[in-house]
Amino acid sequence: MVQKRIWNWYNVVLVLVLVAAVILIILQNTVITGNASKVLSSITGYATEGNTTSNVTITSYLSIAFCQNLSEGIWFGEIASLPVTNQNGTHNADGTSGGTTYCLNVSEDSNTNVDFCIKASGDMETMGGDAIGLGNETYNNATSTDANTPDWGTEVALTTSYVKSGYNVASDGTGVNYYRFWLDVPGAQPAGTYNNTVSFKGVNTGVSC
Repeated sequence: MVQKRIWNWYNVVLVLVLVAAVILIILQNTVITGNASKVLSSITGYATEGNTTSNVTITSYLSIAFCQNLSEGIWFGEIASLPVTNQNGTHNADGTSGGTTYCLNVSEDSNTNVDFCIKASGDMETMGGDAIGLGNETYNNATSTDANTPDWGTEVALTTSYVKSGYNVASDGTGVNYYRFWLDVPGAQPAGTYNNTVSFKGVNTGVSC
């Protein structure tokens, strides 16, 4: 009789241990959130897969630089006899094959082609206030240069607002925009040293100045 009771207690304890083990397994795979719970699926011996997206945004980067002679300024020299028409900038034709050495380079660091814009600060003036009207200062440009390019006969007057002066200049390290400059000086213009400021800007091709 005693031995039978011992076996009964042994069976009860064994059952309790098994029940406790099952409960622990269930709890281990259960996430409780608020008043609800869900059972996590435990997958063993099978492969799973999922998808996600990758994304990057690359912005336009422009890098331009003045050629040496343009960085030093646009000089028209000394004029002794008036009037004068189309006085050449001093570097209009001193390059290889008679080309100009006024230019802007597009660096190969750029990742987009470039349109160039140009403007001037206003009339060329002396310290005393005498002026040569801005319409007398003209230019032309091209993406190559020789004795005939940029063209000598189709110059455009500078303005005080940026306007396009070069289009789709390459960003592969070969892109250059060349310029020629001219100045008309009317008769009886007072003697003096006349100056203004000419500005250049590079923008993404197709974007306004």
